[in-house]
Amino acid sequence: MANRKQLGVQDALWLVMDRPNNLMVVDSVIWTAEPLDRDKARAVMVERLWDRYPVFRSRAVQDPDGSWWWEEDSSTSIDDLVTYVELDDPNDPRSLQNLVAAHRTEPIDHDGPLWRVLWVDRYLGGSAIVLRSHHAMADGMRMVQLAVSLFDATPEGGAILAPPVRHYAASTPDPSVSVAGRVRSALGSIGEQATGATRLVMTTGSETAKLTWHIPSSIVEATPSVTEALTNPIGALQGWFNESWDSTSSAVRRVAGRIGESAASSGPIVDVFSEAPGDLDIVRKLLLGTRNNSAAWSGSASPDKVVAWSQTLGMPEVKAIARKRGVTINDVLVACVAGALRHYLEAHDDTCASVTFMVPVNLKPIELTLPEELGNSFALVQLELPTDEPDPLRVLQIVHRRMQRIKRGREAAVAFRIQETIAGLNRTVYAAAVDLLANRTTGILTNVPGPPIPVYLAGCRVEGMTGWAPLSGDQPMSFTIYSYDGTISIGIACDAQLVPDHESIVDYFSQAFEELRSAVDHS
Repeated sequence: MANRKQLGVQDALWLVMDRPNNLMVVDSVIWTAEPLDRDKARAVMVERLWDRYPVFRSRAVQDPDGSWWWEEDSSTSIDDLVTYVELDDPNDPRSLQNLVAAHRTEPIDHDGPLWRVLWVDRYLGGSAIVLRSHHAMADGMRMVQLAVSLFDATPEGGAILAPPVRHYAASTPDPSVSVAGRVRSALGSIGEQATGATRLVMTTGSETAKLTWHIPSSIVEATPSVTEALTNPIGALQGWFNESWDSTSSAVRRVAGRIGESAASSGPIVDVFSEAPGDLDIVRKLLLGTRNNSAAWSGSASPDKVVAWSQTLGMPEVKAIARKRGVTINDVLVACVAGALRHYLEAHDDTCASVTFMVPVNLKPIELTLPEELGNSFALVQLELPTDEPDPLRVLQIVHRRMQRIKRGREAAVAFRIQETIAGLNRTVYAAAVDLLANRTTGILTNVPGPPIPVYLAGCRVEGMTGWAPLSGDQPMSFTIYSYDGTISIGIACDAQLVPDHESIVDYFSQAFEELRSAVDHS
């Protein structure tokens, strides 16, 4: 049939990953300085989304052989997908945040196109639009380009191009090389690259020999469950180590101290692995997992969600820090996320050595003309953030080093092939694999580059925009760093039961930024 097109492997993967407590839906919101004219804004959406991209007027159908297809749905019009709503208090940003949160776990009916619009006529003197789109339609970067395509450079019109974005690992992996082949390639370099890690272990050998192998009952009681150990071996081991710390001998403390001094960040166990170079670290992440300690936000995800976004930061201030320290703007902002989470833990009388987020990495360069089918072309890599380090400069250094490793390494290519393999597994095995990988991390951390200039929708200036990636498994939070018109904001979407005071994290982000700026000024 001419009006059918098969979903890509990754698109189909996201399509069937929905869970009642975490949907695969990207939520985005924009708000304008003046009230939008419904007819003008509708005309823009029809011209630039509905008519241009068939996926916006198609539904996903599955054939008997299990393959998924986009099939144009002539029974649905764009007006069927738009709902007009009123806020309880149009002058309070929390009312708009509550609206987004209330729909965060509302499934999009698969019997029609996989997107919806919540239209708010009155918000802070203007209007607001909430766009909900299923991840099967397109990845985050392409959704940004789609959003940009709705905007004009002036109130009178004038198309604008997608924002310039620097991409890393922006080459699609060779399809002729299997996952097994890539893993073998990575493993093949371990012998050459493990020298540093071996030397580190050997320097502590004399201390280790002095250990007294009497195991107190408190250590036995702290032993992780089988499920926890399988889900995240490194995290489980670190948690056991922390629980047993007070019962260990002084010799163990000396061993840990020697390792901690030699490694990149505090925490003796994981740092031996995280300091291993290149492919050795990739294998460690994929096979053993990362250190994602149990913390105040750990637990089973609920169907109750909350969202918030911060006051904006000035781009020049962020750039100044990055320039002085020889790092990227993204490094600065990610370091502030780590600082915000450390403050949150302190407020809850909790400690956590490290948390891990999934970070999307684009595998194709930005195209000025998007393909009609849109789709997904990215990989999720794991980024470990130190949350027990009080020195913001040291946190920035650690984040920069780990981000550089991801950008220059092969983790994204390997991760993409693993995602492809998972998509083709038996349904039961596939679901277990997805949950295993998701639950090794705290959530999603993404940096979205919006338009660097003020833009207009149907003649009205856009005042702000933000959005949130979907979560999977029992992940409790999603961070989005969003830039627009020379400003930066942080958006957070959380599980309401696991993070009941989520707004404090937004406040802590601003606090962490001020602490980092002060440290840089006095360095």
